[in-house]
Amino acid sequence: MLITPPNLSFFFTSLETRFWAAYSVAPIVHDKICTTYPVSGEQWVSGWMGMLDKMREWKGPRITHTPAPQTYLVPIKLFELTEGIDQFKLEDDTYGIYYPTVTFMGENTRKWPDYEVRDLLQNTGAWTGSFQNGLDGLSHWNTAHPVDFYDASKGTYCNDFTGGVTVNGVLVGGALGVNQFATLWEEISSRKSESGEPLGLMPDCTLIPSQLKITLDTILQAQFIGAPTIGNLTGMVGTTENMLKGWTDRLLWPELNAAPTVWYMLCCNKPVKPFSWLLRLAPDFVYRINPQDPVVFDTHTYVYGSKSRGSPAWGFPWLSAKSAP
Repeated sequence: MLITPPNLSFFFTSLETRFWAAYSVAPIVHDKICTTYPVSGEQWVSGWMGMLDKMREWKGPRITHTPAPQTYLVPIKLFELTEGIDQFKLEDDTYGIYYPTVTFMGENTRKWPDYEVRDLLQNTGAWTGSFQNGLDGLSHWNTAHPVDFYDASKGTYCNDFTGGVTVNGVLVGGALGVNQFATLWEEISSRKSESGEPLGLMPDCTLIPSQLKITLDTILQAQFIGAPTIGNLTGMVGTTENMLKGWTDRLLWPELNAAPTVWYMLCCNKPVKPFSWLLRLAPDFVYRINPQDPVVFDTHTYVYGSKSRGSPAWGFPWLSAKSAP
């Protein structure tokens, strides 16, 4: 390739076109489980006062409720993805190998929120330690979230059912199976607010890694299944019509495959989703090809890349549950 300003401009314009073409069609998951919030500063602050109490019959003087808000703060982080092309390799007509590279670059940039949300859920990457604490100050996946942050007498609820957790005499969750799925669905749907009223939750999404596809598809799609042992349904034998068919959608997320036995049940049909994506700056595409640019002059390298700013965040813990063996 003859290195001239017009040729360079045409080549990098072609790269940018391929980048955005791949970006626009890359499959993503986070938008199905996260509410996206635009952010205008270097951190995002969410105040939570809990659920307000219900109306009461007015007898005697009014009762004034003065909940103290809890603050949940998430810093907005900066991300980048940068590639370089040696000036002389480009001059020797080896530039064709860079077209597939920029395609993958566009896909990975579009999936950037997916990777960060995945890391938050799995306690890996940039989101370990204190980032695991959610709106009520506890780790989001926890066996003892307070029902009422200001009144411990109302008890706690669990949203981490790893290994199975006994709730009101029923073993809930554990490794994905018919009984575990049904008991977890029933537990989420029975959660109550601080006032003691049902939250009206109807779990509608089961999030899984690829390795659990056949198990979940059997639970949600089979015409008949083995007789379950759930609550008072004990001693049944043989097979029965699958009453769990279609109870939730199945959301398969290959990026979860590093934890092949962990699955999540979510309530995504409320005004806010179980998790949050905080977007400060959407990805861009920039290249440096001016001969006077230090990186070009000093290292005979043309550089192109993308930058963005954003962070994942937890939503209300009662909207989600995690389970595993």
